Amino acid sequence: MNISGSIFKAGLLLLFMMAMWQPVAGQDTLRTYGPRFGIDLARFVFILADPSEMGAEASVDFEIYRNLYPVFEIGYNSISESEELFNYSASGIYARAGFDYNLLSGKDRSQHHSFTAGARYGVSVFSHSAEDILILNGYWGDFEYDSYEKELKGHWVELVAGVKAELMPNFFIGWSLRYKILLNPDMDPLVKPQLVPGFGTGGKDSSFGITYSVFYKIPLFKR
Repeated sequence: MNISGSIFKAGLLLLFMMAMWQPVAGQDTLRTYGPRFGIDLARFVFILADPSEMGAEASVDFEIYRNLYPVFEIGYNSISESEELFNYSASGIYARAGFDYNLLSGKDRSQHHSFTAGARYGVSVFSHSAEDILILNGYWGDFEYDSYEKELKGHWVELVAGVKAELMPNFFIGWSLRYKILLNPDMDPLVKPQLVPGFGTGGKDSSFGITYSVFYKIPLFKR
């Protein structure tokens, strides 16, 4: 997708900015700690995809030890599409919990750039439905089914790699790449969900994802 390619190029630009960053003269060399809140801007871009996908995602992390960040993410996804043989929709909420570890070993403690590797466990509670279903059969004749709806729960794990650059004190921008493995692909054996919120297409046992986010860290203390 052109969208994914643009986000990837932006990520390479972030890496370059991190490499060229120099600390400001007289900057406090103590390290700043506090919760860092983020919003995934890529969620808003996917409204332009086909079929259109609505969604929003927020995250929070905290550096409990040097370079170790517990992470919690929460979001909402919905999708709807109209085809010749059916109309389909799905929507629900999701949450992920896990950790990131910063692989950069910066000498200046006041710098907070990061290149991280981590993992997540995700769960989604959602519903999906199909209406005006037409099953074509040249022998027995066509069959029409008014509607089908079911409440579902999806579970998956993710491997995550990402970059965050501190553009100004406590303000960050960054991206992540994710490889996701669905733990219960047979959650609905009758109708495969076209969307598992937070995971992606439910018809696949694994998928790739990407985020592009802005963050702000609340500076609680320095040490």
